[in-house]
Amino acid sequence: MEAADQKLKRLRKELLNGLSSGVIADLVDEMQESGVINTSESEDILQANQTTKNKARSLIDTVSRKGVRASEKFIECLNTADNVLCKELDLYLVKTDASTTVPKQAPVNSPDFGSVPTTTTPAPEVPMSVEWITPCTQQDYDKLSQKTTEVYKILPKQNRKRLALLINNIDFEKPGMKRQGAEVDEEQMQKLLNGFGYQVEKHNNLTAEGMEKVLMAFSNREEHMQSDSTFVVLMSHGLRDKICGKFHSEETEDTFHIDNVFNILNNKNCKGLRGKPKVIIIQACRGTNLGHAYVSDCVKAESPTVYEEDGPIYQVHKESDFICFCSTTPENVSLRHVQNGSIFIQKLVDVMKQNASKFDVEELFFKVQQSFQTFTRQLPVKERATLMKKFYLFPGM
Repeated sequence: MEAADQKLKRLRKELLNGLSSGVIADLVDEMQESGVINTSESEDILQANQTTKNKARSLIDTVSRKGVRASEKFIECLNTADNVLCKELDLYLVKTDASTTVPKQAPVNSPDFGSVPTTTTPAPEVPMSVEWITPCTQQDYDKLSQKTTEVYKILPKQNRKRLALLINNIDFEKPGMKRQGAEVDEEQMQKLLNGFGYQVEKHNNLTAEGMEKVLMAFSNREEHMQSDSTFVVLMSHGLRDKICGKFHSEETEDTFHIDNVFNILNNKNCKGLRGKPKVIIIQACRGTNLGHAYVSDCVKAESPTVYEEDGPIYQVHKESDFICFCSTTPENVSLRHVQNGSIFIQKLVDVMKQNASKFDVEELFFKVQQSFQTFTRQLPVKERATLMKKFYLFPGM
């Protein structure tokens, strides 16, 4: 039976000619509210396209690329927004919640979630994280997981205890340093990591000493012995190689050196994560160049001499199985929209939720970098990479 994404592709021409500008705007709002598209995609659809047909083309292609469940949601919303058009195109979906009956159309078979039941019995509720992240197919998992010398092994879902740490400094002692929009980054990153099966430990507005204590405690969590990997996400104002604590200002230094993250979680000090992939994500400035229409996560820059003395690879012989993704290159700012959050986090979340089913984390980050090709004010960078194998997240497995 024809899947929803294939229906959209088959009826693409008719939809391009039939969708009105008002209906497109309603659909974009519904798709964003449902988590099918993000803010950046919404703005691209409505603002980067001048004609109604181009907006429709962008919306349909964006949704259909996201797979069956996204396309099902689109068709469901379209039936509400323009029922006349749906009747003309015979574009309907099977309803599976308890409050509705099944239409005359045959059930749609979803490769991700199995066949939709043909009775009025409600289908099991699918967690939002599964719908939101494109799941890995059993075929792809079987193919990749057999390459044990090339790919990190993941533990069975029922036995593992994955942990992730998220530190997000939003409010500082100086009110003018408040990182507006950073709460959006926190929400999106937690949603992403939860979707990959990680229990997220969150902390906000820590001092440098507080960050160290939290990381130390996290490294000693017993759950790591039953885990196969971890993520550590640090979001704050920043210097070239330091993260700022909540008391930091031009007059008072309160900084946490990024080296300490690796030292605390390395093979010597964190037995539970020894030999397991550790992904470090840093959203912070590393310089002082300002962009326009955005705010910066920078404070006063450090001397390059300090960076050279405290270079990030002086203990690399104690490390393995790390990968660090920084939001920007040294000396440059990391841009953050005051309402929508950081550009880097937006792109990272979008790429990972759509592509983690097929690509390892280094390839995913390469795709994030590619998305910045035409955005010349910032370029994310991969650093301190000591992964010994390819790390696939295998969402849904």
